[in-house]
Amino acid sequence: MNDPSSAYFRAVDPFPLQGGEHTRLARFYETLQEGRLSTTSCPDCDRRHWPPRIVCPACLSDRLDWVELPRQGTLHAFTVQETGVPPGFPRPLIFAVVRVDELHIFTRLVDTQAAGLQRGAAVRLSPEAVQAGPGGESRCLPTFTVTAEPDG
Repeated sequence: MNDPSSAYFRAVDPFPLQGGEHTRLARFYETLQEGRLSTTSCPDCDRRHWPPRIVCPACLSDRLDWVELPRQGTLHAFTVQETGVPPGFPRPLIFAVVRVDELHIFTRLVDTQAAGLQRGAAVRLSPEAVQAGPGGESRCLPTFTVTAEPDG
């Protein structure tokens, strides 16, 4: 039996609102729109973070700087989702952990075939445009594509 008092709101938009009026991480999305990858760095404890933060999880400082990351990385781990893929997404979905410098980024691989994919493959940033925001603003997510065979 459904009790209306226990109803909850279900979000239908799986993509974050990216403008400055919606998030304090708008700069991340702005640089991503330009094809660059950025994150936050804490000058108090000298740590970089992924994902970008508004407060350093190590020392709790809110004095964070924005730094640019390389666009290239290495495939650290991946999994392939072939069933239960949400409408509007390509099949199969390839979820990955990409190593960029010392950071591990959970992302999706795009324009990549799952067959033959191996740990250690070189990848590069390939931001993916997603559905426009409620005000018509363009949005994108940080995704990567494989560029070469695994090392060694």
